[in-house]
Amino acid sequence: MRGKLLFLVLVLVPSVTLAQATVCSEQKVRESAQKPSLKYSDDSFFWSGAFDKPLIGKAAHEAAAAKAEKDEPRKNETTADHPQKIVVAKSGDMAYEYGTGNLSYDEQKTGKHVTFETAYLRVWKSVDGDCRVAAFMIEPIESTLKEK
Repeated sequence: MRGKLLFLVLVLVPSVTLAQATVCSEQKVRESAQKPSLKYSDDSFFWSGAFDKPLIGKAAHEAAAAKAEKDEPRKNETTADHPQKIVVAKSGDMAYEYGTGNLSYDEQKTGKHVTFETAYLRVWKSVDGDCRVAAFMIEPIESTLKEK
């Protein structure tokens, strides 16, 4: 009896521990991608072409976003991402996702309405029990740009 109990403990405990460590899942990435603001890791990499160089670190990303909001304020901004593929590491500690999206907004200074599609690649990683963006690259699809 004692041998069977030891066997069950040795077999079940690692799988329970592994299940608890799995933070990034396809469902978690899908849900996080649809939220209005993404959670970034402290060492994240962000590239959109809207900035002179890639933004490295969560603080740099937040500072650039605040500057852009001050210099070129937008209103009525909407975004929608459409993941085409999500791949999660077996360990659940990392994932990547790519797809297309839509962005539209009104320039507050001119009132001009801008809308276009985007293509993106995001890398996710497990941080403190949460799945956060470690790297994000996004570009407009120029042929879809419309201004009114």
